[in-house]
Amino acid sequence: MKGKKFVAMFLAAAMACTVMGCSSGGGTDSSDSAPAAKTDTDTDKAETEKTEGNGQFIEANVDAPNTEVTDETIRIVLASEPSTLWGAPAGKIENESVYIADAIMDRLVAVDENGEVIPALATEWEWVDDTHCRFKLRDDVVYTNGQTMTADDVVYTVGIWREYSANTDTGQFILGAVAEDESTVVIEFTQKAPDLLAMLAWGNFGIVSQAEVEAAGGLEAVQSNPVIGCGKYRFVEWKSGESIILERNENYWDKDFKGYYKRIECTFTNDAAARKLAVDSGDAQVAVDMPVIQAVTYTEDEKIDVVIYDFGQVTHLWFNMTEGKATADKNIREAIMKSIDYEALAMVGTGGTAEQALGFASPSSYYFNETYTKEERKPDVEGAKALLAEAGYANGIDLTILGTADLIPMYTVIQENCRAAGINLTLNTPDTASFISDAFSGNYDMITIGWIMDNRNPSIITSLDKGTIEAGFAIGGPKVTTDEIDTLRKDIIAAEDPQIAKEKLAELENIMKSDCIQANLYPEMKAAIVAKGLKGYNTLERGFTCITDFYK
Repeated sequence: MKGKKFVAMFLAAAMACTVMGCSSGGGTDSSDSAPAAKTDTDTDKAETEKTEGNGQFIEANVDAPNTEVTDETIRIVLASEPSTLWGAPAGKIENESVYIADAIMDRLVAVDENGEVIPALATEWEWVDDTHCRFKLRDDVVYTNGQTMTADDVVYTVGIWREYSANTDTGQFILGAVAEDESTVVIEFTQKAPDLLAMLAWGNFGIVSQAEVEAAGGLEAVQSNPVIGCGKYRFVEWKSGESIILERNENYWDKDFKGYYKRIECTFTNDAAARKLAVDSGDAQVAVDMPVIQAVTYTEDEKIDVVIYDFGQVTHLWFNMTEGKATADKNIREAIMKSIDYEALAMVGTGGTAEQALGFASPSSYYFNETYTKEERKPDVEGAKALLAEAGYANGIDLTILGTADLIPMYTVIQENCRAAGINLTLNTPDTASFISDAFSGNYDMITIGWIMDNRNPSIITSLDKGTIEAGFAIGGPKVTTDEIDTLRKDIIAAEDPQIAKEKLAELENIMKSDCIQANLYPEMKAAIVAKGLKGYNTLERGFTCITDFYK
């Protein structure tokens, strides 16, 4: 879900701060969405402020909407090349494909800078009951083939989500759709979850027509040749291994939107330093998904601006509590938690841009509860040793932690912390395919998984959901839950009143704290490099960069 837009332009060294990632675009009345994310910045201020930390940074307010169009091209460097540009028929969601899908395919609703759901392809909506929502559609939306959008297109698209993406966030919470007339459609969801509307604003929920999909060669062909959609930009060309090119949609339904750049060219390299050099040299204007630790070292470079922001997700350390695992013993879990230097870990994990997480949700989230104090989270090596001895491991214990290679700096801190208490931690950082296999199969003692808590859609905290665990989809979770935990999770998602949801989350957090189910580590930060003076840095759901809104 999109949040308020606060972009941190770091002018000097890294500093301890938390800035909310944001976005432009779309919304609802307050009954359909969570309250705006909490922040220390006054969004009504017209001027930016310089704030003293370990250095200086600027918290910038949302840039004014662009009003000009040009024939220029903007070049954006992605961290990798997507395998598909429309993930729904491929049964997958990839970060890089979301950037493209957001640009070329609009959704029924959008989310504005206050985190509220607003009209997009749908002009209005109403909940018929807890699981059915009726949408009224615009009558002036035109697809790439010149066809006007109708309710049948929504029914067709929802069918794609259900048939091909039933195991992803795109399809698993939707049962189907029915057209009541040409401009009215009812979507049925699997459960009561008011924030499902905000989820429909995500890039993977783009609406298409069957006619344009078939004209592009069918569902398989359209994944690499998506001449489809009714978004701000149109797909032009994908040169495998080189670039993806989009062009401004001159027939876009929202006449208030002005795309400054006529063309967007996305290139790819997994070398973060090379992405930064591309912006330095002028070969590109934006480099996304920069490692935060690396990005903070560029803050004194006069050729570029460094953008670092909190997007509402906290990294959590989860323990495999399956019977037979050493970490099924609460004493072992508590010993690990007592061993960790959370402040040092946050310094490494966020490059010094945020402090440790004292709650399950990010401090930028409305749902944040301060479950821990810094005092009780100070390392207690002797206490950890005593707990190990009580568990029968006075001479130490060997454990493993599973993760991806980019987590090695952070995992090394945990490894050194644990070693002091007699816990010998082996780092297992395999390739992506092996990581996914091991994570789902439970081949680990510890693993880190982040959860975004600015939106209460059914995909949150699935590691504690009974149905997900039983189906074998509980990646990163303890593989164990209780009726009380399962009920609390469902209550958090279904609550009409966000304050009630926050209180229920506090109850769940206290259970997790008491049973040492997981450890909150730090708010995750995202970073990007942009050409000096470039405006319009906005973000999508989960902190993804919006590639359509840049301007000079």
